[in-house]
Amino acid sequence: MNKKELKGSSNISSKNPLITPVYQTASFSFKDTEELASFHKGEKENKYLYSRFENPTTVATESYLSNLENSESSLLFSSGMAAITCSLISLLGPRKKLIFPETTYRHTRDLADKILSRYGVEILTVSNFSLDTLEQIQEDEIRVIFAEIPSNPLLSIPDIEKLSEWSHKNKSHFIVDSTIASPAILNPLEYGADIVIHSATKYLSGHNDIVAGSISGSENMIEALKEQRMLLGSTLGINESFLLHRGMKTLQIRMSKISETALRLAEFLEGHKKIKNVFYPGLESHPDHQNALRYLKNKFGGLISFELKDQSITDKFIDNLEVAFLAAGFGGIESQAEHHAKMAYPDLEKENSLLTCIPEGLIRFSVGLEDFEILRDDINQSLGRC
Repeated sequence: MNKKELKGSSNISSKNPLITPVYQTASFSFKDTEELASFHKGEKENKYLYSRFENPTTVATESYLSNLENSESSLLFSSGMAAITCSLISLLGPRKKLIFPETTYRHTRDLADKILSRYGVEILTVSNFSLDTLEQIQEDEIRVIFAEIPSNPLLSIPDIEKLSEWSHKNKSHFIVDSTIASPAILNPLEYGADIVIHSATKYLSGHNDIVAGSISGSENMIEALKEQRMLLGSTLGINESFLLHRGMKTLQIRMSKISETALRLAEFLEGHKKIKNVFYPGLESHPDHQNALRYLKNKFGGLISFELKDQSITDKFIDNLEVAFLAAGFGGIESQAEHHAKMAYPDLEKENSLLTCIPEGLIRFSVGLEDFEILRDDINQSLGRC
């Protein structure tokens, strides 16, 4: 990145600070009504009105994210779900159809099933998100294809270019939630996606200290979504924008370290006598390993999912861990481990469609910045005590 890209937005202050400051203000003043009129006519650059619309701190962070995502423009939101909600509400309507895989993040599914469906949106779920599956769908009015790449929690990676081609051939929008990869590993827009979404709470921020979301895409797409964000009131707070900007500056180095450790840990787990299955796209045994090699930037991310041979000791294994925390979420510098069904779906019956495609004893492990040897030894001692 050059100096302009590192700063995130040029001419943001006449004093030229090295770090974009926090503009802790709700409103911006004008010297007179003539200047206000000029602003409304679009004649005033780098001038702001109200922080729910835009704030220089947030704009600088959005510019920085666009550089990471190789996108024309980006928008920040108060959470990943706010970003998803804004995009789907904007693109869908009565009798329009939304397609996504069964393993989609629970709250995205809940948004579709419990809210969008009330307004006439039709929801189609597929078990195997592939071109062959889509080709078998005989439906009109398909407006949005929504995919998590890699998916949560089995880390599936479909053929992105083929999905993009099918989507555009059928005049629909292809949205990719790339939270698990981050721009350090995958840029979906380069392969034909129309929108890329992140829960910026996770790897983009990287420190488990803010909740945020983002959308990146073409200038026209982002301009259309900007009004929706303003009306929904889901703009990211100013301090959170500052912290996100700071976090993204170390994204590349964090993801390199985390991915290197995660691959070694996945290989270790795959060879352990008490482990039944390991799901990690960097392993040759992963069904989408070839797609991972094609689309990911020589790194495979920090999430590993695995099953123990004896599922009855899953909870004990989690409780025995001394380094990894038991906490919701992933993507921070601290390692986290969870019995996934009990963390994400404790209120659902086993027969629920959200659970039938997830192994009952699945453990999701988010690798942090601890050394490989520390995490390996922690897992070993935990298994030894089970």
